[in-house]
Amino acid sequence: MSEGKENPSALLAGDARGTTNESNFPDRLIRYAELKVKSDRIADYLTLQPDLPAYPGLAGVIQSCGDLLQFRNYYQIDEIRLHRANFCGYHMLCPFCSMRRGAKFARTYAEIIGYLLTFLPGLKLNHVVLTIKNGPSLHERFKHIESSITKILNTRREAKKGRRSPIEFNKALGGVFSFEIKRGKNSHEWHPHIHALVLCTEEMDAGRLSKDWKEITGDSHEVWIEPCTGEITVAGLEVFAYALKFSTMELEDLWDAYKTLRGKRFVRSFGNLRGVEIPDTLEDDPIADEPYYDMLYSFIHGKGYQMRNLAMNLKSNSEQLSP
Repeated sequence: MSEGKENPSALLAGDARGTTNESNFPDRLIRYAELKVKSDRIADYLTLQPDLPAYPGLAGVIQSCGDLLQFRNYYQIDEIRLHRANFCGYHMLCPFCSMRRGAKFARTYAEIIGYLLTFLPGLKLNHVVLTIKNGPSLHERFKHIESSITKILNTRREAKKGRRSPIEFNKALGGVFSFEIKRGKNSHEWHPHIHALVLCTEEMDAGRLSKDWKEITGDSHEVWIEPCTGEITVAGLEVFAYALKFSTMELEDLWDAYKTLRGKRFVRSFGNLRGVEIPDTLEDDPIADEPYYDMLYSFIHGKGYQMRNLAMNLKSNSEQLSP
């Protein structure tokens, strides 16, 4: 049983870039309806799995995710934000939650990276991919790539302290990376790899990085480096679309990957990007001191999101909170 082959990065772009207004709000509803349909299909699949009782309530909470969406329309400035929703929070399984989570990561890191590029002249941003050899065991392959990236970062740290000779990653002031999981196209074996945004003081050499990576992994030398140009948020889409890519797997693989890797941290950072705080909420931030009205939408199968209620409130946020 297979899901669609849509581009997760393109899907994520709609929420990670720009703002929602009256003109593009219908597109947002269509995008959300597509994600909701996919979440429902995944929940239906889970109900048929014999080991589902070990995960009580999982299918049901994914099935109800996104049933209701409350948008807040700040009509005087023509901006619409998602104020409240019944998200399930299972971003490895639910494409709706993974998209919202990825958008939060992309926007937050774009802001921090943009600040650093502005105030540290000569800094360069690269998209770096690190791969390992495919293998039949997802648990073993993930453990291998996880230990390999940890080792290269530890080696970088030891070199900075003068305890060993520098490696190519010592050109990095910091970075943020995610683990992506998929099946190899030809081998059909598990193929975990890493997408990273890396801030460098000088150009990274792919040949030298490949040599370092082979010494650390013992079985893999394939790396890829590309300078990031244009909008930073766009550069981060490939990195933060990792969880959405889970939902493009065969559903059998999706379920296996969840059971094998749940609880793992798929986004990590180092150097001057370490410690960046990402908001826990999947809703949009409110806008203070702006009048608004609320729009409640419910999902109807075969029709998408339909308005259920409209609540006018012409006072600003600060006025509402006043005694």
